[in-house]
Amino acid sequence: MKSYKLDEAEDLLIGKKGTQERDEYEFELKLKLIGDMIKTARKN
Repeated sequence: MKSYKLDEAEDLLIGKKGTQERDEYEFELKLKLIGDMIKTARKN
């Protein structure tokens, strides 16, 4: 079984960097991370 680095897996499953699908994925991921940081800050 071959193992992949995260960037390689994202390239295969979502698309290469610079494609619309990859840009949308990364934008959604950043929004999720920001939301999680706000939630943690509120709890503290």
